Amino acid sequence: MLMKALYDNTPLRPNPSQPRKDRQPVTASCYLCSKTFNNSDVLRHGEHVLQNAIGGALICDDILCEACGGRLGTSVDGAFAEAIAPLTALLQTPRDRGSQAQAKVQLRTSDPNAKELESIGFLLKNDFTVVPTRPVMVPDHSAKVARIVASSLQQANQFKRSRPIQDLLTRGYTVEVSDNAAAYAERLLLTARPGAPEILRGILKIAIGFASLHGVQRRYLAHLMSHTDLTTSPSQLRSLIIPYYPVDDVERLFETEKHVHEDWYPTHHVYLFSHGRDLYCYVELFGVLQNYVHLSDAYDGPQLIEKFVQKAEKWHFNENAFIARSPSDLDILAKEFGVPQNQTWEQIQAQVLHRAASRSYRLEPDETIEKVQALALLLAQYARLPNPEGFECVREMFAKAEAAKTQLGLRLLDDLKANPLHVVNLLNKNYSEFRIGNPRASRPAQAFQVSAPDVERYVSYKFYELLRAKGREAELEYQLL
Repeated sequence: MLMKALYDNTPLRPNPSQPRKDRQPVTASCYLCSKTFNNSDVLRHGEHVLQNAIGGALICDDILCEACGGRLGTSVDGAFAEAIAPLTALLQTPRDRGSQAQAKVQLRTSDPNAKELESIGFLLKNDFTVVPTRPVMVPDHSAKVARIVASSLQQANQFKRSRPIQDLLTRGYTVEVSDNAAAYAERLLLTARPGAPEILRGILKIAIGFASLHGVQRRYLAHLMSHTDLTTSPSQLRSLIIPYYPVDDVERLFETEKHVHEDWYPTHHVYLFSHGRDLYCYVELFGVLQNYVHLSDAYDGPQLIEKFVQKAEKWHFNENAFIARSPSDLDILAKEFGVPQNQTWEQIQAQVLHRAASRSYRLEPDETIEKVQALALLLAQYARLPNPEGFECVREMFAKAEAAKTQLGLRLLDDLKANPLHVVNLLNKNYSEFRIGNPRASRPAQAFQVSAPDVERYVSYKFYELLRAKGREAELEYQLL
C-alpha cells in the first residue's frame, strides 16, 4: 500500500486493518453522525483529510460516511475553497478533480485611458491572466483605437457589436479585442481573510479528520460539532484556533525566508499531539496559514504525536533525469522504482518514467526537523569563524539571521558571538519539539500569549513571502482583513 502511494501518485489511504503499533484502534463509524458503517445505508466515504481544493493528498475511507461527507463538502469545503482562493489562485495545486481556483482582484493602473478598469471587478487565474467580470472598453482617442477586454474572446466580439463600439467604428476607430487585462495592471490587489469563519471551519475540519484518522474517539471532539455539521460559532472558532507564532530562536530562524531553504515550498503540514489532557493539531497550509487547533482539554487517551507533510503544488517532472544511458543505469532506476526487470529495455524505461512522473506528493516529516537542526548548527558554526564576512554562504546566513532579528526579534546570532559556549544549548536542544514544545513549555500556550499586532505582522509577512517565492511581489499585493 505504501509503495503504491509512493510511486503512482495515488493519494495515501491508511489501512485500518493493518494498524501500526503507535496508532489507536480505528472505530468503524462516522465521526460526525457516529453511525457504524455498513454496506446498506451508512456507506464509507473517501474523504480528503486536507481538502481537494488545496491539493490534499491524504484520503481516508474510515472517518466519514457518504451522507456526512457530502454534507460537509457543501457546508464547509465549498466556502473554504472560495475563501482560500486568494492563495490557491497563485499555485498549481495537485487536485484530483475540479478546475483550478480564481481569485477576485482589484486592478490599479497608471494608464490614464484605462482608469475605468479600477472601478470594476477582475478575476485572477493561476496562469496570471486577469479577466474582467464584465466587458469593458479602453479607448485611446489620440490613436483612434478602442480596446475591448472581456472574460473571453467570444464575449469581447459580442460586445464589439454594441452601439457604442459601432459608433466608434463609423468614426474611423480600430477595435481590438482581448481576454486579458494584465497589460494594464501596474498593481493587483488581492483581499485575503485568514481569520474568516470559512477559513477557520476548513482548518477545524482538517484537524478533526486527522485526529479521527489516528483513532481519537468522538467523545473528545463532540463539542466541536453536532450530528449534522461542524460548529458555526465565530467566537468558538476563534477560541479554539490559535495563530502560530515562532516563539523561540530556532523557529524564528527557520520561518524567516522559509521559501529559500524549505524543500518543495510551499507545503502543507499537519501535526497531531497531546500535552497532558490537552489535544492539539497544528495545521499549516501553503507555508502561509499556520494555526493550532485546540481539540480537547479533557483528553485522557494515549500520548499522541502524528505528522503528515505534503507538497502543495504539482510536481514538475524532469524526464531527462530518469533516462537510462547504460544497462547499469537501467538496473539502478528499475530497482529504485520497483520495476520488474524481466522485460525489454523499452518496457522497463517506460515504467520507470511513468512511476517517476507520478511519484507521491507526500514528504517525510523528519526532514523538516533535520533542516531545522542543520540551520541552527550551521549558524553556530559560522558565528565562530575568525573572518566570517569573507565567505558568501556565511554572509547569506548572517543576512537571514539579521532579517529574523528585524522581523521576529531573533537573538541567536548575537548570543553565539557573545558567548561561544551558547552552542552547547543548541547541541542539547530537542529539535523534535519544533512547533510542538512539551507539556511544560507548550507551543500553543506560548503562541496564545503573543500580542495581536505581532501576530498580524507575522501573518502579513508570510503572505508576502509567498509572493516573493512566486516572483510576484512587484505586481501583486495582499490586503489582509
